Amino acid sequence: MLPILMICGCSKKNNSASDNASDSQPYTAAMVPVSQIESRPLAAVLKATAFKMTGDYSKNVAITLNPDGSLAYYPAPSDISKNSAPVDLGNGWWLNRQGLSPNSVFTRFTFEEYAKLPSVPSPDELKTSIIPGARVSDWKQLSYPASSAMDNLPQIKEELKD
Repeated sequence: MLPILMICGCSKKNNSASDNASDSQPYTAAMVPVSQIESRPLAAVLKATAFKMTGDYSKNVAITLNPDGSLAYYPAPSDISKNSAPVDLGNGWWLNRQGLSPNSVFTRFTFEEYAKLPSVPSPDELKTSIIPGARVSDWKQLSYPASSAMDNLPQIKEELKD
């Protein structure tokens, strides 16, 4: 059962014809019942994801390609920090902390190198930096919010056991 909200307010009770601010006027309280409005959530909670890759590219920056080979996602150097690297969850699974998707591929840039770049590489530079065959090979959405994934690593590892 959902609670019912009551709104209270005060109004100045004016018994005289003039509204003189210096007069001492009593106040009365009025309670107005408000019925509940059925609505959908205003925002969705981003769930953590885990992935496997075709090799150990855990130190490499990933980019995401559209099916036609064009760039769908790539980070700015300022987006990369020590918290961008994936976390090893065992059995080949890694916790996604860079915004990868099933269409992500890995570049020759390490996180350390990429973070030091003065600007974002051009789309052509990014495409030529792709390591042949280095891609996300498996993908799973987890039951924990991305914001609390690091606090739930033991439970996430259990969730990923085959």
